[in-house]
Amino acid sequence: MTRNVTPLAKTALVVALAGVCGALAGLLVPSVPLPPELSNSLVETLVRVKFGVATFNLAVLVALVAAYVDVYRDLPNKYTLSLLVTSLALLLYALSANPLVALLFGFPPHPALGPFGFLPDVFVAVAIVVLFYQSQT
Repeated sequence: MTRNVTPLAKTALVVALAGVCGALAGLLVPSVPLPPELSNSLVETLVRVKFGVATFNLAVLVALVAAYVDVYRDLPNKYTLSLLVTSLALLLYALSANPLVALLFGFPPHPALGPFGFLPDVFVAVAIVVLFYQSQT
């Protein structure tokens, strides 16, 4: 028996799961190695917030790409293909914006670590959630 889940409920579930992933990622990331001039608790907190928001975006984008793959299978046209490519580009953005990825490749986290270091990611998160909700209707 198939359960019919409303688009709002499915979006809320994806956002909640992504929020948990983002929060856990921000809290559980090991201490971030920073240059001595940037080493303080505020900077480390901002890196953790950016890591959490980037992880949230990544989790929602994985769900969005999966939703657009399903849409494209049902309706293969240029419009749905462009939505799929756009969501894939956003997925790559979220992956490359994650401070952990820079650390894994041996680079320090992004130097712009004030609130403007993660605010663009928050705005992208809102856009991604709206796109995911629209993909469910």
